[in-house]
Amino acid sequence: MKRKTALCGCLLDVPIEEIPKLLTNDQVDLLEWRLDIFIQKHSLKKTLEALGFLSTEPRLPVLVTNRPVREGGVLEMNEELRLEVLRKAVGAGAEWVDLEEDTPESIVEEFKSRGTRTLLSHHVFSGTPDRLTLQRLAERMAIKKPHVLKIVTLAHAPEDNLRVLDLIPFGRQELGMEVIAFCMGPAGRWSRFACLPLGSPWTYVQLPGPSVAAPGQFTAAEMRTILETGNWLEEMDTAKFPLRRGD
Repeated sequence: MKRKTALCGCLLDVPIEEIPKLLTNDQVDLLEWRLDIFIQKHSLKKTLEALGFLSTEPRLPVLVTNRPVREGGVLEMNEELRLEVLRKAVGAGAEWVDLEEDTPESIVEEFKSRGTRTLLSHHVFSGTPDRLTLQRLAERMAIKKPHVLKIVTLAHAPEDNLRVLDLIPFGRQELGMEVIAFCMGPAGRWSRFACLPLGSPWTYVQLPGPSVAAPGQFTAAEMRTILETGNWLEEMDTAKFPLRRGD
């Protein structure tokens, strides 16, 4: 039986020849292709050529992301060119596109009109805002009517995770929308799997390779083991991360 979508593998700066194998990786349910990282490694020209792999079948569903520097991306790129790369990726067959929270609503609608599933995302790399600020952020993002919201913050203490994870039921009950929400960093590591039983459509994991997309990210094998064995308590052991800011 096909398992419910849960793990999204992050395709970063892998060798081009490895892409076909990763597109059929049986440890994950979909792939996020970080085009900004891939372009930095391989050039824009080679990246556009590599998008041709999206025409292969069978393969995993693909979410394309071309992250701007303002949201943690690695490559300075003209905004129109950045969006055009996403358009080309969708034209090549990508099923999902990640758009930043400040993306104009007209752009979100443009991708939706092409039949593309849209993920509207926002990242806070300095810490975790209070509960009301997070909820107001989710409400503003929901106005643009993407298919899914993604809100990720940096946790400095275990309780930071609770405010972020609360966005998942808040989105479902108050906004009528699916929300991916978890925390980065050592103190936020356990939220990456705790988000799933709360209703997050998926969580992000590291594929085989030299780099991780965000601090605290599990490998696909580690996450699969946690989910299949139910061995959550070991990962939630508070001895593994600071209990208070500054510790």
